[in-house]
Amino acid sequence: MPSLSRMLLVYDGTDESHAALSRCAELSLALSAQVDVISVVDSVSANANSAGMLSDLAYMRLEESARHTLRIAIGKLADNGISAHGYVTFGRTVDAVSRHAATFNSDIVVLGHRTRKGLSRWWSDRPVHLDLAERLIGSTIVTVTLPSA
Repeated sequence: MPSLSRMLLVYDGTDESHAALSRCAELSLALSAQVDVISVVDSVSANANSAGMLSDLAYMRLEESARHTLRIAIGKLADNGISAHGYVTFGRTVDAVSRHAATFNSDIVVLGHRTRKGLSRWWSDRPVHLDLAERLIGSTIVTVTLPSA
């Protein structure tokens, strides 16, 4: 059985990604796996939400926010004794995660997921972890949700 030695954490600062970070830290320590953390600047979706009028200033703000979020994740992993490498990547989340996982041969991809309720289940985009499961053949996808309140 091949060893699981490289993990990829998708981190965006949400409560779900905080839970994913905790799970990633546990797995990394248990498996002695290297950790990469990515924060995705999804300018495609942001541009669509702003009717194609995303300014340079807004784009720079998105990138700055992603870098700040990434520093937080790296710091929290360091607090747990885990040395991680961080990357800011651009594009749609599923494309960016797939590209990074393939480039760095990630064995495990850990990400947070917010369960949708009501009509948003039908009107929203497909959850990222479902698309990743189709694209990342051979990788383990760990989807972390928060306990129901």
